[in-house]
Amino acid sequence: MPRVVIVGAGVSGLATAAFLDDTGLDITVLEAKEEAGGNVRTDRIEGRILDRAATGWLDSEPAMGRLLDRAGLSSKRVSASDKAATRWIFADGRLQAAPLTPGAFLRTDLLPWWAKLRVLLEPFIRRGTGEESVADFVRRRLGQRFVDRLVGPMVAGIHAANPEDLSIRAAFPKMVEMEREHRSLLLAMRARNKAGSGGGPAGPAGHLETLQGGAGTLTETLTRRLGDRLQCGVEVRAVQPERYGWTVHTRGGAINADAVILACPAPASATIVRGVDAELAATFDAIPYAPVTVAITAWPAGSWDRSPEGFGVLVARDETVGVLGTLFTSGVFPAQAPEGELLLRTMLGGSVDPKAAQLPHQRLMDRVNRALCTFFGEQRAEPLMAQVYRHSMGIPQYTLDHPFRVAAIRAASARFPGLFFVGNHLDGVGVKDCVAAAEHIAHDTRSLLFATEATDPEIL
Repeated sequence: MPRVVIVGAGVSGLATAAFLDDTGLDITVLEAKEEAGGNVRTDRIEGRILDRAATGWLDSEPAMGRLLDRAGLSSKRVSASDKAATRWIFADGRLQAAPLTPGAFLRTDLLPWWAKLRVLLEPFIRRGTGEESVADFVRRRLGQRFVDRLVGPMVAGIHAANPEDLSIRAAFPKMVEMEREHRSLLLAMRARNKAGSGGGPAGPAGHLETLQGGAGTLTETLTRRLGDRLQCGVEVRAVQPERYGWTVHTRGGAINADAVILACPAPASATIVRGVDAELAATFDAIPYAPVTVAITAWPAGSWDRSPEGFGVLVARDETVGVLGTLFTSGVFPAQAPEGELLLRTMLGGSVDPKAAQLPHQRLMDRVNRALCTFFGEQRAEPLMAQVYRHSMGIPQYTLDHPFRVAAIRAASARFPGLFFVGNHLDGVGVKDCVAAAEHIAHDTRSLLFATEATDPEIL
């Protein structure tokens, strides 16, 4: 029976193992930390569901549905409340609804008339060439004001980054595809709407969902299914190619494998492959991460002049609030908070303001409370709870030339048969992106091993 060793038990590693299950492979998952799940973990405190990082995923990825079916979790899916449809941008000193329809775009005060006219001229802009940042791409097609008021906040909310720093091809490949196929983002959106596929320029249509008990229910379930095939507290130091397969060197000894899948963060992958290919290790080293801190607070109803209603609020780039934004958890997923209670999660740091993620606890909470007052008015009550989760390697940053780094990593995998790579530092930072990549890697692993087994001269 071919043996596969998966290094890393975050959502990528656990999903890969799940897609390889029941295929006749001997699977071992090694995790350096004492607990599996990575950042997709959930605490449950006094009737509150507190996701440490990811709160859910869009339901538009078929691989996500297939994983939930495999894990027996399809019946536990929970969709975001319809009451959370409104998304806010804090600009000009007040909350303003993000324009999500053509009519709302024409009415919004987020963009002056001349900036709206600039957007309407987008179909006449030529296609771009070469590598561009998100800011360069959007500025070229839609104008600077669109970057500052709409795309900048969105990029901060998804990637905790500045749009000038990210590769458009890596961070938002759908936008590049829309420009290539239709010449124009607006024409592409019109074509999609006619076809019934919907979706905005940043990606496909979809609705946010989670699981009963929070996003961590996914990794908890996948962990239980692995049983003793998962070993936590095992640090992998290196891998070594052999004539047939690989040797995985850990602190506690060596493990032989027919295939190795590195589903650990980029720095760990760099360390593990350094003895195999120094240039590959340097490619992993070149992928930066941004620290992100999540401050979750619970409040009684009526704690401010204005009640948080809708999905959440992001901050326009010309405003100084000190946080990336706040998600209204009790509005998005009402079952995650006791009735009559407001549950909010405020994000700080990222490459936008990395020092904010490292503030001492009290200074951090003071900043959070000031931001909430900025959003909602005078504070009238004290928080019922405050929980802080610090992620020193919160989100990998898809900086310029990231597509070339990913291509180099894929090429290395082709040079070293049986060595695979998967994780949010490669093809998408979201849970659904990791799951889609995991399914793909599982397919490639099966194809290689069963083809190799059929042609192995020692077997024949």
